[in-house]
Amino acid sequence: MKRRTAATAAVVALALSAVLTAAPGAGAATADVCGGSIGDYVGLAGLDLPFTGAASANGNDRAMTVTPVVIGGNTFKTEIATGPSDSRFAIGQFELKVDTSGRGRITFPSYAGHAVGDSVVCGGGGTRVTRISGEVRVQDVSKRIPFTIGRA
Repeated sequence: MKRRTAATAAVVALALSAVLTAAPGAGAATADVCGGSIGDYVGLAGLDLPFTGAASANGNDRAMTVTPVVIGGNTFKTEIATGPSDSRFAIGQFELKVDTSGRGRITFPSYAGHAVGDSVVCGGGGTRVTRISGEVRVQDVSKRIPFTIGRA
């Protein structure tokens, strides 16, 4: 009986050790994953290119540009055009939330409220974010509307 108990305990300890070695710590972000660090959005050696695209609602596309403002910082200028001669913007800090796999989700200010980027894509096999999709609040619609912005 003692041998069986000792053998069972050894097997359980070995299995637990393997699980703990393979699983990352809770809340441990990996910066080497798409969207997992501020540099993935704003650039590392210099300010990166702006994200451009559109926010769309009811067949009405609004040009949208999100530009990094401070190297190494988390500040964006978010500009949304409401017409050919009317463009409104907000400048402010974005908030980066990172899950245990290192994947980021951001919120950033817009003229009428906030945008939430809940889908990011990186290009070229690196960590640099090349596309953000989500929802943004605009001044003439009561709820957030979808947007997609990207850069080369």
